[in-house]
Amino acid sequence: MVSQDIREKTFEKAVFGGYDMGGVDDYLDEIAAELDAAQKENMTLRAKLKVLVEKIEEYRQSEDAMRLTLVSAQKLAGQIENDAKARASKILDEANTAAAKAYEKIKTETVVEQRRLMEAKAAIASYFEAARASLNRQLDFLDRLAVSDPMAEAKITEAVKSIESQADQMPAEPAPRIDFGVTMQDEAPAEKPEEDNMTRMFSYDGQN
Repeated sequence: MVSQDIREKTFEKAVFGGYDMGGVDDYLDEIAAELDAAQKENMTLRAKLKVLVEKIEEYRQSEDAMRLTLVSAQKLAGQIENDAKARASKILDEANTAAAKAYEKIKTETVVEQRRLMEAKAAIASYFEAARASLNRQLDFLDRLAVSDPMAEAKITEAVKSIESQADQMPAEPAPRIDFGVTMQDEAPAEKPEEDNMTRMFSYDGQN
């Protein structure tokens, strides 16, 4: 029902004791005016309510978008953190593995070089010991020769001086110089001085 319906409403005239038609019409006009005002206010309220509903929906959508953005940001941050941890762990593992390999390599090389050093020292000591023994045997031989043949004393004395001179010129045992580029297996063993070679240095007549 609208105000126009109220204004256009008609009533049959009563024969006896009816209402005043003018008063009824005035009252109907007043009611119609109030209804118009109420309807206008209702329309205004409906329009405002529609705007509020639209704003609320807009805010809700914005809130949902913000929530989704926040969730996405949190997921991305978590993924970045996990990736960084995994990368750091991988780098650390690789560094530890490389360090362990380098340590084992150095340790093995140290053991090998120490063994080669000991072998070199032993070879040098053996060489000098053999050389001294050979010289001592020659001196003993010359001593026995002097006893059996006094006429050869001068020659023997000369030979002894020559041997002693060579012994004096023999260098002291030097610190072994090791070529670390060659393994002991590749090195030729030190030759022991042969007694025959050392003995043949001097003949009975003292000639070299």
